[in-house]
Amino acid sequence: MSKNKTFIKIVVIFSLIIILFGSFFHFVQQISDMNTQKILNHLEDVGKETANIYNLKFKSLQNVIVSTAEILGRVDHSDDEIGNILDTVAQGQELFQRIWYIDKDKTLHNYKKDIILEDHSSYIDEVFNGHTGFTNPLTSLYDNKSSVVIVYTPIYKNNQVVGGLAGIVEVNNESHDYIYNDVFNDEAYVFATSADGQIISKIKNNNTLYFGDNYFDFLNNNVYFMNSNYKSILHNIQKNQSGFASYRYKNDERMIYYTPVKINNWYIFNIISNDIIDDLNDQMNGETLKLILEIIFVFVVMLFILIRYFIKINKMNEETNNQLRTSNKKIEMILKQTSDRIFEYDIDNDSLILDAWNDYPKIILNSFLSNLHNYNFVSKEHEKLLKEKFHEIINNKDKIVFDAKLPYISRDDETWFHVSMIYVNQNKRLIGTLRNSTTEMNEYNLLLQDQMFKNSVYSNALFMFAVNLKSQKVVIYQKNGIYHNVIDVQYENSFLKSFVEEAAEKDRERVAKFFSQENVQNIYHHNGKRTIEFRTWKADKNRYEWVKFRIQFERQSSNNELLMIAYSNDINDEKSRQLEYEYKAQRDGLTGLYNRQTFNQFVDDYLKDKKSVSDYCAYMIVDLDNFKSINDSLGHSTGDEVIQKVATLLESICFNSGYVGRFGGDEFVIFLYAQESYAEIENKAREIIRRIEGIKMDSIHDITASIGITFVTDEKHHRILFDKSDQALYVSKKSGKCRYYVYVNEK
Repeated sequence: MSKNKTFIKIVVIFSLIIILFGSFFHFVQQISDMNTQKILNHLEDVGKETANIYNLKFKSLQNVIVSTAEILGRVDHSDDEIGNILDTVAQGQELFQRIWYIDKDKTLHNYKKDIILEDHSSYIDEVFNGHTGFTNPLTSLYDNKSSVVIVYTPIYKNNQVVGGLAGIVEVNNESHDYIYNDVFNDEAYVFATSADGQIISKIKNNNTLYFGDNYFDFLNNNVYFMNSNYKSILHNIQKNQSGFASYRYKNDERMIYYTPVKINNWYIFNIISNDIIDDLNDQMNGETLKLILEIIFVFVVMLFILIRYFIKINKMNEETNNQLRTSNKKIEMILKQTSDRIFEYDIDNDSLILDAWNDYPKIILNSFLSNLHNYNFVSKEHEKLLKEKFHEIINNKDKIVFDAKLPYISRDDETWFHVSMIYVNQNKRLIGTLRNSTTEMNEYNLLLQDQMFKNSVYSNALFMFAVNLKSQKVVIYQKNGIYHNVIDVQYENSFLKSFVEEAAEKDRERVAKFFSQENVQNIYHHNGKRTIEFRTWKADKNRYEWVKFRIQFERQSSNNELLMIAYSNDINDEKSRQLEYEYKAQRDGLTGLYNRQTFNQFVDDYLKDKKSVSDYCAYMIVDLDNFKSINDSLGHSTGDEVIQKVATLLESICFNSGYVGRFGGDEFVIFLYAQESYAEIENKAREIIRRIEGIKMDSIHDITASIGITFVTDEKHHRILFDKSDQALYVSKKSGKCRYYVYVNEK
C-alpha cells in the first residue's frame, strides 16, 4: 500500500513537471509568434513609409519643375537666362542631375553647357500634348549608361504649349536618400521597381538578397515560393495591392513585403532573411528565460519572507487570543453593572438572546436575521440598516453603534434605541446594549434640518441640497430661499436628472459626472476636488449665468450615516471678467487670431501627443507681398483692414482642422492637422493664394501672398517647423512671390 502511494506521488510529480515544461514551451512559442508578427508589422511600416517618401520626393520634384515652367512661360528669356535659371534650380535640388529645355522643335538643350540632344521618347509627345508626369527608368542619352527617370512638364505662353522642361534623376544612385532608414540595422533590403520589375533604386547594403536588374525575372526563375506564387504577386501588383510572400533562395528562406508607390505603378519591395527573424526570436526567448528565472528567484525570496512573517503573526495571534479571553471576562463583568438592556448574538446559529431587563423576561429569537421581518423586531425603515450593521461587524470584527426603532422591544413605532455592539472573537458572538435614545434623536433631527438651512442662508447660497449617501435619497432641498419637501426622492435617478437639465448644454456632461455617486464617493474617500463652476438657467433673467457649487460632508449622530451637502454662489460677474481676460491674453488685438505665445503652445502640445505617422500635418508661414507699399500709399488704416480681411479668410479655410495665428505685421502662421494627404494641404495653400488675390482695396494695388510650407514628420518643437517654413518662404519670395514652396531639405 505504501509503495502504491509512493508510486502515485512520483507519477503526479513527473506529470506536473511535464505540464510545467509544456506550459513554458507554449509560452516561449507565443512570445516567438508575437515577436515574428511585430517584425512583419515593422516590415510593413518600412514599406509604407518608403513608398510615402518616394511619392513625396518625386511630387516635390514635379512641383519644382512645374513652378520653373510657369516662371519661364510668363516672359520671354534669352538662352543664357534660361540656362542660368535651370542650372540654379538643378543645384537647389540634390536629386536633379540636370534639367533640359525642350524647344518647339522637340530638341533638348542645356544652354549652360551648350549641349543639344535629340530624344524621340514618348514623353516628348506627352509634353506637347500638355501633360506633366514621370517616365519609367530609361537609359540616359547624356552618357548612354546611367538609368534615369525624367520629370517632364510643358511650358505655356498665351495658353499654347511652346516647349517644355525635362528634369533628370539618376535612380540607380545609392547615395540618394530615398529609403526609410530603419530597416533592421541594415540587415534587411529595400528597393523600388517599375511596373515591369526593373530596379529603380536601392538602399546601401552589403547583403543584396537578389541578383540581376529585374526583380520580377529573379522571382520567376530563381526562387521557390513557400506560401505564395509568382502569379499571385503579379495579380496583386496589377490591382495596385500590397502583400506578403515568402520564398527560398540558395537554402535561405526570405520574407518580402511589397506595396505601391502610386507613381507610374512603381512598387516598393522589402526583403528580410528568416535567419534574422530567428536570431531576433532567439534573443527575445533568451531575455524571456532570464526574466522568468529572475521572477522565480524573487518569488522564492518573497515566499521565504512570507513564511517567516506568518510564523511571527501566528505567535502574535496566540498572545492576542489570551488577551481577548481576559478582556471578555472584563466585558461580562461591566455589562452586568450597566442599566441598559444586554443582548448576545450567536453568529453560527443565527440566534439572538435578550437578557431579562426591568419587567421584561429573557427572550431567545432563533433564525434571527433570516426571519427578522416576521419577528417585527425593527421598523421597516431600519430593517435594512440593522442587517447591514450586523453583517458589517461580523465581517470587520469592529465596534458598531447606530440608532433605530425597535417595536419588538418598545411595543410602539416611535421609540428610538441606541445600539452598541462589539465582536467577541473567542466564541464568535456579538455582545451589545440597547439604550432608549428617543429624546436625543428627535432633538437631533430638528437640529439637523435647522442647521442645514442656516448653512445655506449664511453662505448666501442660491441653491442647496443634502443627500443621504446610504439611502441615496435627498433629505433637504432649498432653491432661491424656498425650502422644498423632497422626502423619498431618489437622488441619482430622479433629482440629479432634472438638476442637470437646468445646466447649459455644453456643461451638462461635466455637471452629471461631478455630482454622480461614484465621484462623490471619490471626493469623500480621496479628498478630491470639492468645487465646480458651470452655467445654469435663471428663469427670472431668461438666460444662463455662472454659479459655483461646493460640497461638504456631515454624519448623522443618530445612525452615523453620511450626508453630502451641496450649495452654490453667484459668480457670474466675476467669471465673465475672467473669461474676457483669458481671451484677450491669448489673442492678437487687431485680428482676434492666436498670438505668438498661444499659437506656439498649441503646436507644441499637438506635436507632443502626435502618435500616428498617417496623420498628415503641416506648418505654414503666410507673408503678404509688398505690403509696405499699401501702408505707404493707402494709409495704415487701410493696411489694418487688409490684415483683418486676410485673417478672416484664413480662419474660414482652416477653422475645422488647424490653428491660425499672427506673429505681427503682415506675417501669419498656420498649423494644419488631421489632413487626408499632403495633396490636400497643398490645395489649401493654393486656395489661400487665390483668395488673397481676390482682396481689392483699389484699382492700382494688387494684394498677393507667398507661403512657406513644412510637412510634419518627427519634429517635436514649433521652432524647428518655423525655421524650415521660413526657409521655404524665402525661396517663394526669391522665385517671384505669389506662390508657395514646400521645404525639402536645408539646401
